[in-house]
Amino acid sequence: MTNTTKIYDEGESKSLSVSNLINIFCDKGVTRIYYKLLSPNDNSKNQPYMGGHITDLAFIPTGAVTESASVSRKTKVHGRKIKYSIELDYSWLSPEGKIFPAPDAKLIYYPQYPEVRLSGFVTRCGFDMGGWMDPLKNGRAPGRVLFLGITRSGKILAYLAIPGSRIVSEISDYPSVEVTGVFQELNVKGKLKIASSKEALLQELRRIHLQNWIESKRLNSDGTARKYTAQNGGGYTLEAELGITPNGYSDPDYMGWEIKQFGVTRCELIESKPLTLITPEPDGRFYVDQGVEAFMRKYGYANTKIADRLDFTGRHMAGEICKKSGLMLVIKGYDSINKEITDATGCIALIDRDGNPASIWTFGKLMEHWNRKHAKAAYIPSLSRKEADKSKSYNYCNNIRLFEGTTFPGLLHALTESYVYYDPGIKLEHASTAPTNKRRSQFRIKSGLLSHLYKKQSDVDVLAI
Repeated sequence: MTNTTKIYDEGESKSLSVSNLINIFCDKGVTRIYYKLLSPNDNSKNQPYMGGHITDLAFIPTGAVTESASVSRKTKVHGRKIKYSIELDYSWLSPEGKIFPAPDAKLIYYPQYPEVRLSGFVTRCGFDMGGWMDPLKNGRAPGRVLFLGITRSGKILAYLAIPGSRIVSEISDYPSVEVTGVFQELNVKGKLKIASSKEALLQELRRIHLQNWIESKRLNSDGTARKYTAQNGGGYTLEAELGITPNGYSDPDYMGWEIKQFGVTRCELIESKPLTLITPEPDGRFYVDQGVEAFMRKYGYANTKIADRLDFTGRHMAGEICKKSGLMLVIKGYDSINKEITDATGCIALIDRDGNPASIWTFGKLMEHWNRKHAKAAYIPSLSRKEADKSKSYNYCNNIRLFEGTTFPGLLHALTESYVYYDPGIKLEHASTAPTNKRRSQFRIKSGLLSHLYKKQSDVDVLAI
């Protein structure tokens, strides 16, 4: 029998303050808190609107992406009935700190509109929502606020503040920063409001630039810094300066901005640097069905400098046969003229000369990786030097680029136009004796072409702000 306990319209929930809610969240391991002012259409029937594209919600940890056809009757065009369901580890939190899992909660992405909505968040929850998400009761009431607390392990704890509660009366005056046009992030540690996340980021990057050379370091999960001696410390050092600690669900971010550092020999050389965007393994056809070793023996080639080793490399551009591999990259299920997905089960594929798919990346699996791309990203070039102990120090340049508005269909379009390419580095060592493989499947772009992935680019000199 369903538990009829009401948790959001009892005395405790009405008198709870924002600061006390933050404490409850923190006691449960929450490190980031976001909130959305609910509109009348944000209810269990209409599904709360979360954003235009899934990349708008990179701050929300997500799981597997499953494609399906929408049953919407708004359009008769089959290609416009596409949707993707995205798993969430979602629970509701009571004012007393009790957790009620919502096992059916998920995000639904409709790329044809585009929009992302929250679904299944009230079914099988084990408590009475009090009608505050039911459109036939209180689910259209103004003054409702939805809070999402994110734990380091990627769990989502949700809380609903109802009209007339103390939280609703306080929230507009509590320090926060806009993350998207829909969500605000509570400035949990701060005392003052921040004008914008962009302003805060630029001020931090200016401070970091003025430090000149910074010894390589990395933050532990508890936020303490430690020396980092490996040669790839540029990104870790910048993240440490920004106070970004590692987490298990998303790329590092700062107030909704994805932070991407890349090494250069001079600060002005920022146009032609190859940058890795995502590194997804293929999820179908020969590569998966027969295994990496069989793939390498069929499509790899002998390394001319290292004995008994097979390599699979080369830049694979859409519609062109790669000379090294003999394979062609194709995009299926995407209309490059209208710039829209036409088949939810579409994929990117490597096709051999006989027309056989050597490997594929389904849209759903690619989306799981691209979802981690933030709608807002900062690309920061850096210089490096070796120190006496063979570690590195880094100097972060003053000329940075800010990009806003990336989408998954935008990635597909950049692939069709060959701005983005597949650049693998796969090898099979000791091929005739004790074969071992090392895999590196990566999609890359030259830094000067990043504008083709985003709607807006800003070139900023942090010394001029």
